[in-house]
Amino acid sequence: MRFLVFLMLFFIPFCMLAQVNAERFRKEYDQLGFSITNTTGFDFSSGNTEELEFSEALRLDWNNPIQDYYAILEYDFKTVSKEKTKDKGFFHFRTIRDLKDYYMMTELFTQLEMDRFLNLRSRFLLGGGLRMDLVALFASVDTTRHNVKLFAGIGIMYENEAYSYVQDIYISHFRSTNYLSMVMSLSENVDFTVVNYYQPALEDFNDYRFITDIKLRVRLISQLSVQFSTSYKHRNVVVDDTFKDDLEIKTAIVIKL
Repeated sequence: MRFLVFLMLFFIPFCMLAQVNAERFRKEYDQLGFSITNTTGFDFSSGNTEELEFSEALRLDWNNPIQDYYAILEYDFKTVSKEKTKDKGFFHFRTIRDLKDYYMMTELFTQLEMDRFLNLRSRFLLGGGLRMDLVALFASVDTTRHNVKLFAGIGIMYENEAYSYVQDIYISHFRSTNYLSMVMSLSENVDFTVVNYYQPALEDFNDYRFITDIKLRVRLISQLSVQFSTSYKHRNVVVDDTFKDDLEIKTAIVIKL
């Protein structure tokens, strides 16, 4: 029975072309209580090319034995020769509750997002779904003893977008939102994370988004880490003359309290 559930939640979403990415902000489920995580990225160059990029992400977690809550506020901007080339941010809130046997969970989430260079004035999300701990499903043991954590999720969300281009454009969809994520402890101080999302509009499967996030975090001391990340995003349908694909590479300092 568990194997059939796995087939439904893992293979079906990919066959239907379905995924979204706040899973890179996965819950720290093996640490109970309240915690704050601040991630700051900064890049600067001068000379023939003058570039300045700054990113800030603040995360608040409240975890208890059966239900977890977290909220993230993130902002990112970049200037080239004193002209702004990136200006985006979002707020995300999610709650995750364990169900029977601790390998199945429910999720509820909401998100508000803006991206000036996609002409995206606002993007509002509200949705929920199921999340499965695949290691616990097959091993039937305490997942904290494993150096690999693997999750799959499937859900549905309502999306409302407002674009400002030649004229204001408003778009609303119900989308399928599914993901597969892996977190691997390469050593006591090094974690590696890969997350894949795919989410199509339910009324038009040609209108989909695919997101891949790769992250390597190296702990320098108990509460201080350096993080290297790469993010690839593909939007198969764009509103105006923006590109379908975006690639970002970042280096950041992470402080956890």
